[in-house]
Amino acid sequence: MKPLTLKVGPGFYLIACLALTNCKKDTPPSRFSLVDSKDSGIIFNNQLTENDSINIIDNEFVYNGAGVALGDLNGDGLDDIFFAGNQVSNKLFLNRGNLKFKDVSIQSKLKKRDTLEWSSGVSLIDINTDGKLDIYVCNTFMKADHLRKNLLYINQGNDQEGIPFFKEEAEIYGIADDTYSSHAQFFDFDQDGDLDLFIGVNRIEGIDPTEFRPLDDDGTSMSKDRLYENTFNDSLQKQVFIDVSDKAGIKYHGYSHSTIINDFNQDGWLDIYVANDFLSNDLVYINNQDGTFTNRAREMFKHFSLSSMGSDIADIDNNGTLELYTTEMQPYYNKRKKLFQGPSSYQKEIFTKKYDYEKQYTRNTLQTSQGVNPDTGLPIYGEIAMHSNVKETDWSWTPLFADYDNDGFQDLFITNGFPKDVTDRDFGDFRATASRLVSKQKLIESIPEIKIPNFMFKNSSRLQFDDVTDSWGLNFPTYSSGAAYGDLDNDGDLDLVVNNINDNALLLENHTQELDGANHFLRVQLKGTNKNPAAIGTFVEICSDSIRQKKMLLSGRGYLSQPENILHFGLGTKDQIDSLHITWPNGLKQIVTNFGIDTLLTISYDESKTISKFSVAQNDQAILSNVGKKYNLEHLSRDIDFIDFNFQRTIPHKFSQYGPSISIGDINGDLLDDMFVAASRNFEQKWFIQQRDGTFKQESVAYKKSEKLEEEDAGTLLFDADNDGDLDLYIARGCAQYPEGHDYYQDLLMINDGKGNFEQVDNNALPLMKANASAVKAADFDRDGDLDLFVGSRVLPYTYPKADRSYILRNDSSSDEIKFTDVTQEIATELSYPGLISDALWTDFNGDSWPDLILAGEWMPLRFFKNDKGKLREITESTGLANYLGWWNSLASADIDNDGDIDYFAGNVGENINFKASKDEPVRVYAKDLDNNGTVDPLISYFLRDSVGVKKEYLYHPWQDVTKQYVGIRKKFNSFGDFGESTLPEMFSDGLLDDATVLSMNYMKTSWIENLGEGKFKMHALPVETQLAPVYGILPYDFESDGNIDLFLIGNDFGMEVQQGPADALVGVSLKNNGKGKFSTLPLEESHFFVPRDGKSIASLNIANSSNLIIASQNNDSLRTFEPNIKLQKQLIRLENNEVKAILHLSSGKTQIREFYWGSTFQSQSSRYVEPSEAIRKVELFNNNGELTRTLEN
Repeated sequence: MKPLTLKVGPGFYLIACLALTNCKKDTPPSRFSLVDSKDSGIIFNNQLTENDSINIIDNEFVYNGAGVALGDLNGDGLDDIFFAGNQVSNKLFLNRGNLKFKDVSIQSKLKKRDTLEWSSGVSLIDINTDGKLDIYVCNTFMKADHLRKNLLYINQGNDQEGIPFFKEEAEIYGIADDTYSSHAQFFDFDQDGDLDLFIGVNRIEGIDPTEFRPLDDDGTSMSKDRLYENTFNDSLQKQVFIDVSDKAGIKYHGYSHSTIINDFNQDGWLDIYVANDFLSNDLVYINNQDGTFTNRAREMFKHFSLSSMGSDIADIDNNGTLELYTTEMQPYYNKRKKLFQGPSSYQKEIFTKKYDYEKQYTRNTLQTSQGVNPDTGLPIYGEIAMHSNVKETDWSWTPLFADYDNDGFQDLFITNGFPKDVTDRDFGDFRATASRLVSKQKLIESIPEIKIPNFMFKNSSRLQFDDVTDSWGLNFPTYSSGAAYGDLDNDGDLDLVVNNINDNALLLENHTQELDGANHFLRVQLKGTNKNPAAIGTFVEICSDSIRQKKMLLSGRGYLSQPENILHFGLGTKDQIDSLHITWPNGLKQIVTNFGIDTLLTISYDESKTISKFSVAQNDQAILSNVGKKYNLEHLSRDIDFIDFNFQRTIPHKFSQYGPSISIGDINGDLLDDMFVAASRNFEQKWFIQQRDGTFKQESVAYKKSEKLEEEDAGTLLFDADNDGDLDLYIARGCAQYPEGHDYYQDLLMINDGKGNFEQVDNNALPLMKANASAVKAADFDRDGDLDLFVGSRVLPYTYPKADRSYILRNDSSSDEIKFTDVTQEIATELSYPGLISDALWTDFNGDSWPDLILAGEWMPLRFFKNDKGKLREITESTGLANYLGWWNSLASADIDNDGDIDYFAGNVGENINFKASKDEPVRVYAKDLDNNGTVDPLISYFLRDSVGVKKEYLYHPWQDVTKQYVGIRKKFNSFGDFGESTLPEMFSDGLLDDATVLSMNYMKTSWIENLGEGKFKMHALPVETQLAPVYGILPYDFESDGNIDLFLIGNDFGMEVQQGPADALVGVSLKNNGKGKFSTLPLEESHFFVPRDGKSIASLNIANSSNLIIASQNNDSLRTFEPNIKLQKQLIRLENNEVKAILHLSSGKTQIREFYWGSTFQSQSSRYVEPSEAIRKVELFNNNGELTRTLEN
């Protein structure tokens, strides 16, 4: 391959690599192949020799490995390779072309000062800006201070043979740091043009890093990172770095494994992400633009990896924002997983709060930007590694995002392996019993090894990755640590170099240009200012059609390593790019157009070609504003923590924290809608009474009988129970915190005197109902002129997954007596125990004006009950949806496709939890009293790989959890390994589960359901942004006023079992509807619909018929209140009590149906109105009998 350099214009050059097209080569068997060291000349083995003082028993960091860096050290245009060694010498290999390398370590004078120095991370940087790359090496591990001083090799140029030689000058430059540094990042933190230095420190002395303790944030910790400012000393007339850590606020305790530099808040100043091991929090130092930093991790991220290792950042979905990834140690196949996992510890959750730690979990984390928090101006992230299939890759070190197949999407390479796995629980048991009986050497020899393949994940778009380790040629075991990518043979694809422990380093040749020659690429090399010649810290974004790819040039990525300093963009089959946008480190921008592809494009900084200083984009046109304070609707709903797992160890999530519910209606007859917010145990409920000026008066009430207000509200509903024209209040009680049949579960009916004063009716008004209720919805199902009720219940307390009793309550009230009668058996026998019901919806799905019923619940399909003139008949099996078994949370109705019938939205658990379910590989729960002790033992199974990659059905929970739930399992297995090897069928081959209750989940997506007519329906998944956590509140709402029903959704579940931790990736989702059932996600910057916590209920609230608000509740958190920024041009059309349906005749000629039964979505009830818009030509309103009541021309 011969490089051809073409002058394209002032300021940059075009370098085209012209392939020799007449060469004929056999098609390679896989994308990557291992280049034999005999051919490459790369002979480097980071061999470790253990002894009595250097071993994994006495030092946790002995197998942390070392890094590798790529860079052109001799100026010949080819990237060379530098390997760091722990107990062995560091080595430099010069690139001679065609993947041939020469070891020049000795000739380059790169010896360690002392052979006992333990080198770790490595950076190649032109530190003195003389045009030649220098080498900075971090030393660590050894107790003697002088052995930990970092090394700086200043490039003295090439000798007569073209080999660079170096002089060690770390002391002279002031960066012979001896703080147990693991790695370094060079970047310009103060915008003075030169590169400063951040050093990650990882030091354990005298404390147990796995124990909770008060956080050291006063700068006294021995293990805190360092920040050095690059200065020029006038008196010495030389460049010198000075430690400004304390002054800059770099003070937090941590065990730093890696660091990522990024402008997180897009203010033009570079920030610092520190990935810390053990319990120490990951840190996000936001640059204050005055030389100081503030850790704002909690304001941006909801949870983190526990023992964070390597990290990288990349735009994985081509939307111009960068996702952040950190590695951890969670195994990927069942036996290893069960050997690694500890018991589910809720105590850890308690200590996390007590000691003010961040939430951290034992898995890789992938943080995707959800937009800018409108309250703080900081980005807000959602963690999606479980959704993206990259959550568990065993004991992992380096993650490297890059487009390894040139298809236009960033793939992910991960190194892993650990020679001695001290976390193995079988070894832990052996160590506990035998440590005093055997020698340390014997103990060390008995530690299991983790020698497994590295991982390669292909980006399959839509935030998903596929494991292609085997098909891409990487399925061979190693102990790998540091790694770097680069086009070492200049053929247009990225090769890989990997530093191994106790094995020769890997050189992996990429054959993409041979396999996928139709895929194009663009490589961009930057030439910066004199002070920063490599332009470290520059962002480059390519734009083509609607696709954007954004990259940043860093001095280090992954783990202890540095890839090439060229930015490589895969383009797929695109044969041109519209433009290339550069943001230089000083914030100035440059746009480049008119260039070719399949080239190396060199762009030099030229201030005359820049167009503007960096500025943060402001969006004043968001559709919503946060107005809680304006309307006096600020309210904090408290919920005292209850540990459901103490009663059944192996349930998948809590049932005790689903409130508060919201109910809206006019309670005092002033034609202004008021709001009731329910309360959990020990707290009062609250009324929000609307005033004439649109604000609200808050009034606390206690509709509870117990002295300490122990009752807990679930669903609530405002409806006219006694047909006197005012709204009464029904409170369904449920929380699963009290035993079955407890008095605190008795539902409550409060009768309104017409002025907003409520009094409980006598006990005869309702049947004796002490079920653990979850939902209450009203409709006149028998069309006798009054409102009847469906009351749904979820789990029978402490007996998961057995359901509690649900009810159809017929309103048999008269002028003399209020009475609701349980007619469930008469109306529909199946509704007595229909499942773990989370939501219900009265709706007329067949258009016959008899309200039908749909139920949502866990481990079940959506259940459809057709109203046959007052009798409910289940038709689920014939709907076309019977096989979609989900963890359905919520329902809402809307005519989504404007075809004149009612469609539905259904909130599901989403695809970002710890297991995946499909029709072929369902998640199941087996339930039975296995040990005959009077309690149900739920065992959850899922499909996971075994050690050879075959997926089989295994128990989900670790051994300790299962044995606490069912002690009999101890008799079957003598070790964690045996337990982990056993599939569920093998575990219970004795037939013990043959008569167990078995429930399944095979569909996890939040969806909209198309009404096809004739009782048939079709499931459509909503966009990926809605699948990142469980969805609860759903509000159909035409926020664009175009006649198409758009959508607001909220969710998350902070009560998931603690192996996983909270499902918390949602921040509120706004979906635009094109009128044909196609939805697109509105960015947070455009919506400002921000509900980031444990979102539950959502409702619309009519403000004096002239405006409307959107109210969202969050469990154990504040209400969120929003108002559309586009003001109404006409008054809202308020519905009469008897009106339940509207037909909207649209300007497009289509018709749209809307329904207004009582209760709208999960524990929610909205105002009953129609909002006029220019898209609506005429409105027809109908009563429950299908009779036209009003016609309104718009």
